[in-house]
Parts: sequence; C-alpha cells; structure tokens
Amino acid sequence: MEKGCTYGKKARIKSEVMKGKHKTISIDRIQDPEAPLRSDLSHEAVDDLVQSIKRIGIIEPLIVRKVGDDFEVIAGHRRLVASEIVGLTEVPCIVVEMDNEEAEIVKLHENLNRSDINPIDWANHLYHLKQQYQYSTAKLAEILGMSEAWVSQHLGILEYDPALLEGLKHNLIAFSSARELAQIKDPKTRGVYVKHAIVGGVTPKLAARWRKEANREPMKDQTVENVVPQENEEDSTLTVLPICPVCDHEIKPEEELRITIHQSCQPQQ
Repeated sequence: MEKGCTYGKKARIKSEVMKGKHKTISIDRIQDPEAPLRSDLSHEAVDDLVQSIKRIGIIEPLIVRKVGDDFEVIAGHRRLVASEIVGLTEVPCIVVEMDNEEAEIVKLHENLNRSDINPIDWANHLYHLKQQYQYSTAKLAEILGMSEAWVSQHLGILEYDPALLEGLKHNLIAFSSARELAQIKDPKTRGVYVKHAIVGGVTPKLAARWRKEANREPMKDQTVENVVPQENEEDSTLTVLPICPVCDHEIKPEEELRITIHQSCQPQQ
C-alpha cells in the first residue's frame, strides 16, 4: 500500500466516523472483533470501566460495522464487555462502513496511548498485521504515527526468553527495563538478571547498567611492555581494575557494587 493510499484511508475513516449513523443496538447483536488487540478482558481487567458505567452509563458510543444481520465492534471492545458484566441489554453505537484494513487502523489509533495494554499484546497484534496485510515495519510506523524503532522494539518482544515474557505478561517488569535485559548476550547471565529483576524489581536505568556490565569483556591482567625492571622491584605486572559501565571510570575494590545471588544461580562459565 502506497503512502498516499494510507493518508487517503485515514481521511476516509475520519469522514466515515463523522457521518456514521448513531443507533442504540442490542448487545446480543454485537460481535467481538475478529482479531482483538487485548488478550485480557476478564472481569478484573475491566472493573474500572464497570464501575464507571454503573455510575454514569456509557459516555462514548461504540464504533461498529455491519456484518450480515449483526454488527462487529471496531472501537469500544472494553466498553462492550463491561456493559455485558453490568447487565445492559443495549448500548449506543456509531454504525460505519469500513473494510478490514480501515477497521484495523481505527482499532490501533483508539488504543495507541492506552498505558494498560500489555506490550506483548501490541507485539502479537503488530505481527498479525504484518502477516495479514504484508505491512513492512515502515508502513506500520506510518499508520500508527510512531517511529520505526518503536515498532521494531515491540516486534522484538516475540524473540524474548520465556522468563522475560512472563515478567512482562504479569507486569512484573516494565517494557523499558525488559528491552535492556533482553540485550544481555549470554543466556545464562541474562536469566540471572531477569530473575533478580522479577524478585527485587528494577528501574530502566539500573537495567541498562546491568546490561552494560553483563556484556563487558572479561578484564585480564596486562603487563607493561618495554620497561626495564628496577632493582629490588618485585613485580612489573600491573592489575587493571574493572571499568564502571555507567561512568567509564575504574572501580576500586571498596567502591564495587555486587549483586547477591545463590551460588547455584550463578552463570556457569
């Protein structure tokens, strides 16, 4: 799909939503989206919305499209689920005419700035779009209005270790921290840091420090060449101190910070 075509679709989508027909539709006639973005729509996940609907009802109509004799929700999936939990029999909707690709664009933009969407859900959905519509990373970035780096970083989640994925899934590790830990080269070492992060927590800054330290080449003793030993000099070998991955200065023994772990958890060389 060419760039101009994307802009044209966005303009048509905006026009279609503005002129869409406002209707009150029975809930039993509204289907879930064919490819939902969110994997968790349990009672607990929508409880905040349930309480809001109980107090003041649905403020923003759902956006739906006709599918046979029924309708498919395009935007407002959480509102639909919460309404069912509350016990509503009908909900306000805007009925639009959109193809599958246009419906996906609406879905993406509705959820783009929602902080409660798990990064793994974003990763899976972006991958689905790449496969379904043969989108490139650049095309996905253009549609979303995000950088190619943002798209690539989220798609990269699908390559994470199982432990790191579990931490992300259960919100035990922030995505910004997970990105740093995923870059630790040695799998065993990476596993140790991930476990430590899940149990004790980790900030993005600290995760970046762990990543730099874990990927540092082992420091070896170096000898000073072409130096004539002085009389009574016991050793002409100098021990090189490790370098701090944060400030790039040597670390004296008394200034070194260590992570305490079980001996059995230590990566095997």
